[in-house]
Amino acid sequence: MKVKHLFGMLSLFLCVFNLVSCGDDEIKDPDDAVTLNMLNEEGDKTMLGNSDVYINKSNNFKTYLCYIADAGETSGLGVDVQLQLNNLAREVAVVPGHLYQIYDRDVLREFPSGKCAVLVGSGYYKAYVVSPIVNENVMTGATVKYALTYPEAPELPEYEKLIGYIDYVGESLEYTLPKDVECVFNAHLDSEKDAFDIQINDRKLTITLLKPVDKNYGPYGTYGMYLRLGSVFTTVEFNVGMGR
Repeated sequence: MKVKHLFGMLSLFLCVFNLVSCGDDEIKDPDDAVTLNMLNEEGDKTMLGNSDVYINKSNNFKTYLCYIADAGETSGLGVDVQLQLNNLAREVAVVPGHLYQIYDRDVLREFPSGKCAVLVGSGYYKAYVVSPIVNENVMTGATVKYALTYPEAPELPEYEKLIGYIDYVGESLEYTLPKDVECVFNAHLDSEKDAFDIQINDRKLTITLLKPVDKNYGPYGTYGMYLRLGSVFTTVEFNVGMGR
C-alpha cells in the first residue's frame, strides 16, 4: 500500500523503530519453518510438505488423506494455539492471516465421550497463509509458511508402553493412570474382556486374570487400552501367557 501523507510516513518510521526496539516481543517462526508458494490445481498444483494437501481451482485447501482445521486468524506461524479437532474438514477456504492444522487421518481417534484426539508423538502440520498469489487480478494460489509440529502431553506414557505381564489365574498387575484420562479397551481386549477383572479406583488400574491361559482360544497375547488426555491419546499394553 502506498503512503500518501507525511503522517503516514512518520507512522511507518515509528513502527520500524518500535520493531527494532522491541524485537524480543515478536512472535518468531519455528526454526524448521518452510515458506512455500502454493500454486492451485490450475497451475502447478503445489503440495504442502509430504501431505496430499493442495489448493483447488476454487482456491480452497483440499485433501483426501488428511483432515484440516482452521484455527482462525493469528499473527503468524509461531503462535501457540490449542489443537483444533472439532471442526475437521477435507476442504477449507484459503484465508490470508489464518492458521491451519493438518492431520493425517490415521493418527486421529474419536472416543466414546465424543472427544477426538491425536496420537501422541505423531507429527501434524501447522500452516499459515501469508498472502494470496495473484496473476492478472486472478488468485492463482497462496504463499504459505508451514512447519511439522508435535502434540505435547508429558503426562501420558509413550505409545504402546508395556505395563506388565500376567501368566496365571488370579495374578494381577497394577498401573497408575494419569489424572483425568479417558480409558478405552482396544478390540482384542474388548473381545476377551470376560477373561479379566479390570478395575479403576482412584487412578489405579488393576487387571486380574480370571481364566487359564489358552494359546489357541485365549486369553493369550498382547492386550491394550487407549488413554486420552485432552486432545492427545496413547496406548498401554500388557502381555498374557507370554512370560517375562
